[in-house]
Amino acid sequence: MSHAATHWLATVPPNDMTHGEFRVLFHLCDCHNASMGCFPKQTYLRDHTGLSNGGLNKALGELERKGLIRRKQERDPRTNRQKPTRYVLGFELSEAQKPTPLSGAGAVSTFGAVPSPLLEGAVSTGVESHIEEPVREPVKEPCASEADPQTNGISSDFLEEFLEAHPRPGDPVETEAALKKAIAAGADAAAILSGAKAYALEQKGNELRYVSYSQNWLTRQGWVQFLAKSAAKNTVNADAVKKRWARWIRTKAENARHCSSAMARQLCTEGLVSAQECRAVGIDV
Repeated sequence: MSHAATHWLATVPPNDMTHGEFRVLFHLCDCHNASMGCFPKQTYLRDHTGLSNGGLNKALGELERKGLIRRKQERDPRTNRQKPTRYVLGFELSEAQKPTPLSGAGAVSTFGAVPSPLLEGAVSTGVESHIEEPVREPVKEPCASEADPQTNGISSDFLEEFLEAHPRPGDPVETEAALKKAIAAGADAAAILSGAKAYALEQKGNELRYVSYSQNWLTRQGWVQFLAKSAAKNTVNADAVKKRWARWIRTKAENARHCSSAMARQLCTEGLVSAQECRAVGIDV
């Protein structure tokens, strides 16, 4: 935590926030670096605040509405990938406020002073005190680039994680659109990510020109193929387990006594062993 962030956090009235919002703001301040800024991932904030994904986004939205933070999202001009979200803390905000729908279209400031460096909207009265009192409910002009990162079921963190997992990341804008479309249609985000990782393992060592771009893989529902393979593998594994139990029971192997009654009944139903063979090794069916 930088000294500036520590000093500023101590000036924010506790009544301005809920306990959850304070925990989020505290960890944002803790991640602040005076020269680099503040770039924690949502996964980090969830782990350290104990909030759910929805609870975290709600707290971030309230902190931003109150003017205590501002979220900035940018794209890498070279790769066009979305960069990690930067959290600008209240003491870093310096631009003057404009009337917004929150404050009323006709709301006009009567102050001629510039905003305080401690919190956007706090003004100087001409006599500087050691600590400025922050404005309790500052407002900010909505900005499309600062929208809630959680939209249509995906977050900026998830998009970044998916692109890192996929063996051939393509156009990030097209990939993001394909992800949103898939999840809006009912696809499970965890299954998509697992499918991308499985596809990467499957294509390991293959020439890149034969590997699908991420947006094309999503369009053809590549994760569905992964789910089908996983289901088939699970079926094969389950059959192998049952055959092993049946073999132990028929041969009266030492391991047969560890077979559960439920498994033994299933083996009997499928004709792999008989009830008499089960009772012979001490299994009650």
